[in-house]
Amino acid sequence: MNYDRPDLLDRLAADYAVGLLRHRARARFERLCTRLAPALNSRQRWEDRLLPLALAVPPVMPAPAVWQQLQRRIDELPGSADARRMDVSRHGARRWWLAAAASLVAVVLFVGRETWWAPVTWQAVAVLEPANQAPLWSVERDPNGTLLSVHTLGTVTLASSSSYELWVLPRGAGNPVSLGLLPRHGSLQRTLTAAQRQYLLAGAQVAVSIEPSGGSPTGLPTGPVVIVAPIAHSS
Repeated sequence: MNYDRPDLLDRLAADYAVGLLRHRARARFERLCTRLAPALNSRQRWEDRLLPLALAVPPVMPAPAVWQQLQRRIDELPGSADARRMDVSRHGARRWWLAAAASLVAVVLFVGRETWWAPVTWQAVAVLEPANQAPLWSVERDPNGTLLSVHTLGTVTLASSSSYELWVLPRGAGNPVSLGLLPRHGSLQRTLTAAQRQYLLAGAQVAVSIEPSGGSPTGLPTGPVVIVAPIAHSS
């Protein structure tokens, strides 16, 4: 594929964000994001658009009476008494499958509650404040460094043709690694790539630069760096 085409990257990023890329195609796009900045930028833009919608939908827990009603409806299926007596084994098998399905749903709900739906314990990464000014953002991560959460603390003023972009600065030598655009208001959460997670957990500082709208076109800071802050690592 010609990955120099922005429209192609945008379509791939959209399919990735909504879950249409599966298995090898999904893994291939994730690898592409680690080496091609425009692909990563497209992915983060789509995640920023869709993640608030996903977080706004509360999990639906089926009521316990649902399975009882289903069992009653099965028992009330039409059929003569003789036929029902002759079909005891089949009804027993059907009840076994119903019980197995109920157990499977219960396991899925439990795992979902313990993984996807459980409240995240956030850990501080940095407070971003320009020199001699009030803080503008606070940055947090989940314990694994997979999720990044950014909260706007002050009034962000910037021309619509520009964006603030967050970077992690590796220890020692190495180029800054983008962690995505910063919000002008409210909060956002994004999922970090494996490379971003690695750099964030091992990094010493984060920085904020002013970039064109949509982020750096090169994968490196192109505008002035206006904030540098140390990363708070939990002991």
